[in-house]
Amino acid sequence: MKIRKEDLERISDNPIELFYQGIKSPQTKSKYTRTLRRILCDILEDLLHGSFEQRAAELVYKARKDPNWIMTVLLTLSKKLQDRTQLDSSDPNYLNPESFDNFFKPLKKILEMNDVPIVWKRVYATFPERNNRSDSRGYTRAEIQKMLNFVNGPIDKAIILIAASSGIRAGGFNLKWEDVAPVYHINDTLLLEITESESQTAEIACGVLTVYKGTSEEYPAFITPEAYRAILDHRMSWIKDVGREPKPKDPLFKKSGPFIVPLGPDAIKARVEEVLKKAGIRTPLAKGRRRHNIPIMNGFRRFFNKTNKESLSKDSPLAALIKKEYMMAHTGLVKLDKNYFQTHLNELIEEYLEAVPNLTISDEERLRLDNQKKQEKINELEQKEIRIKNLENTVENLKNQAKSTENDILKVLDDFYKKKLKENDSKSKD
Repeated sequence: MKIRKEDLERISDNPIELFYQGIKSPQTKSKYTRTLRRILCDILEDLLHGSFEQRAAELVYKARKDPNWIMTVLLTLSKKLQDRTQLDSSDPNYLNPESFDNFFKPLKKILEMNDVPIVWKRVYATFPERNNRSDSRGYTRAEIQKMLNFVNGPIDKAIILIAASSGIRAGGFNLKWEDVAPVYHINDTLLLEITESESQTAEIACGVLTVYKGTSEEYPAFITPEAYRAILDHRMSWIKDVGREPKPKDPLFKKSGPFIVPLGPDAIKARVEEVLKKAGIRTPLAKGRRRHNIPIMNGFRRFFNKTNKESLSKDSPLAALIKKEYMMAHTGLVKLDKNYFQTHLNELIEEYLEAVPNLTISDEERLRLDNQKKQEKINELEQKEIRIKNLENTVENLKNQAKSTENDILKVLDDFYKKKLKENDSKSKD
């Protein structure tokens, strides 16, 4: 491999290529591109010229040549956007302050990747105060139950149950069959692999998903036994469509039909939205409203986060909270947690299992799990009673043995003294 002079010129003269090189996530790349295109081709229509790529190059060229010009552009953009945040929320041009910085993220990325120095603190100082109060929320269990009554086949059911029980983002659904694995429960032991003989007594404790596999963002997510069984049902439908069993590298979710075409995050979101409309959960927005109070996919993530954190834990509150943050693909409570609070997969599984009954959607399944837990508690108490009874018997046996030993010792001593007395009497007569 060699780097030639023309390679250096090609990269240095292509600002948009450098912009793309600085973005790892395909979803982020798509989102940033849409926003940047809107800014360069619409908002800055009268300041720049040519195609999207040409406008990006012109922006970088002018910014390098005249730092005051680019700062004026950024501050003016901020002022224009601030004016929109002051409008009535029913106005079609109203901008939620929460979305304010979304306009500046792609601009910052393209300028930084092209080595254009900007005093961003000066720009950020002009941003409006965020309104932390929000009427947005996650789904309730009752709403998710209602969704399941309107699914279009096993694929929709699997998507909904995975989303609700794992809390993964929409981009995390880019899964392959090899990214799904069961966790078995045998005699209080958790196993990722079992033998054929063990399969007769093994139960599914939960499932493990490898999300964003092969990237720096890879992490393990977990699903309930209910969701894992939904995947198995979807697998049967997958086989029926394709005419063969899925290979490890095949996509977990694909478009309908015999061809293996992966179902992207936007398509998965569209399927869920269709279910929501059928269930009457996502109705047309009222006049003046711009957003629904439950995000389509993030509503599941919020349900998972709230339900998981409300579940009791056998661990200390702080340790449990850090582990629950790991399950959300967060760094923990603070950035240093990833370095200093190392945790094994089995520890996360054990923590997750405490929340499984609460994350299970079906009332019948939750009742079964509840009864199972009660039976386990009863069995545990019965075992304790048996152990106590055995200990009591052991103590009683030890007492009896001690008494018997004491009697034996007394008898030996009595015989000894009698013998001595007899010997002494004989000597006295002599």
